Amino acid sequence: MNWLLKRKKKKINDKSSHIEIYHNIQFPLDDILAVLYPLFGAYYPYDEFIYMIYTTNHIFCAYDKIKNLCIGCALLNNADANGGLYVMLFGVLQTNQSQGTGTHLLESVINWARQTGYKYIFLDVHVENFKAIGLYEKVGFLKSSFLPNYYIRTPKRPPHAIRMIVSLQQ
Repeated sequence: MNWLLKRKKKKINDKSSHIEIYHNIQFPLDDILAVLYPLFGAYYPYDEFIYMIYTTNHIFCAYDKIKNLCIGCALLNNADANGGLYVMLFGVLQTNQSQGTGTHLLESVINWARQTGYKYIFLDVHVENFKAIGLYEKVGFLKSSFLPNYYIRTPKRPPHAIRMIVSLQQ
């Protein structure tokens, strides 16, 4: 099994759940791929996908303690000197969607970013990905702009996206 970069372990607990969220630990590459590649692999060449994982600044993964299984991941990069974070990829295993895992994972990311001093988080989502847009709005993201032809080099039709932002300022 391939192991990702060695990083300081940071566990984010939710005692009311059997899901634990971890940030920047030594995640097995296979865990991240098992979650994100089925969701996004059709849009990125495999080598580019691996490169994105290895060069991201922050990885959060949700593990089901009962099943001993990685069920969700978020890859984030530091966006700019203004204190922003960009969500490159976010996903939950299809079998675990609509069970609160995505909400729990995003809320953990937002809480960590707020405590760490980031000012905002943003992401880009396909205009017709209504399930994802609803999840992002549920945790506080707001639609900020329309991005025409954002996915022009992918098979997504229409190729447009929406930029969504959540402010972390109190």
